[in-house]
Amino acid sequence: MLCQTIRRICGSHAPVKLRHTLLPLCFAAAASAFGHQPVMDMAPRWAGGYGVQLFQVHSIADDLRHGESTLPNPHRLGSRVDTTWLEGVYTFQREFRITAKVPYVDKSRQWLQDSQVIRQTGHGLGDIVIGAPIKKYVNKRGYTYNLSLTPNLRLPTGSTEDDWAVGDGSWDAGVSLSYSFETPKWYHLYDLYYWKNGSGRNFDQGDELGFDANIGWHAWHDGDNGRGLFLMLDIAARHIEPGKNQMVDPAGDTIAVGPVAMYYHEDWMLKFEYRQVVYDKSKSMRFGDHRRFAVGFGLTF
Repeated sequence: MLCQTIRRICGSHAPVKLRHTLLPLCFAAAASAFGHQPVMDMAPRWAGGYGVQLFQVHSIADDLRHGESTLPNPHRLGSRVDTTWLEGVYTFQREFRITAKVPYVDKSRQWLQDSQVIRQTGHGLGDIVIGAPIKKYVNKRGYTYNLSLTPNLRLPTGSTEDDWAVGDGSWDAGVSLSYSFETPKWYHLYDLYYWKNGSGRNFDQGDELGFDANIGWHAWHDGDNGRGLFLMLDIAARHIEPGKNQMVDPAGDTIAVGPVAMYYHEDWMLKFEYRQVVYDKSKSMRFGDHRRFAVGFGLTF
């Protein structure tokens, strides 16, 4: 089974040594809020392959920011967002695949309105994201790299009825340009993306420019049993333009960093990640000190 998988991934014309070292790299990548593609960004790489991934993300913020300053928070204002992503991918050819990411959102926040503390909540199906990654693979002796162009469409499937709506009712278009480099011991991914957000029903989200970098080390690999462990550093930079009619506008610039650990065994993988904001400059008063915890489980077929 392992050798068959290697041949499907690398192709029958790849060097023998390369085919025996690249299988674990198909599972190596950290997931970012936008840029990641199921399953674990890279698998499956063979024509007719498909995969599913379940990803649970927990985000909290309990500071107040304005510009680069942290403001007093005597009312203990803060926010919590829990998102469960059900994601799928189908590979028509190694160079072209289609992806879908379906979120279920449960969130709450405390904020000030007319000098009174109010609590707002929202839950339900979020905005579904459809992507079509187009990849160019180059295999060399001992390493491989690829370039990827990914157009994305975010559908207005999330409700706008809750106090803190899980969607804004807009059709949004995005594009991502990424480069990855892999050896049996190292994995690098660099991804630049942009979201152009449309007009919502009651409020508008600002456009977003982002950059993600993943630097990974293949810490352990058991080739006989097709299992191993990746350790990675995840770096995420975001620039969000001001929106319209939002009670709390997330506009501003942030940089977040954190570790990722990913264990794989044959055709399944398990990933844990943590991310902490280390730089934050807001356009107006909003939540700060964001922390993000995530766990994911993926399968390829």
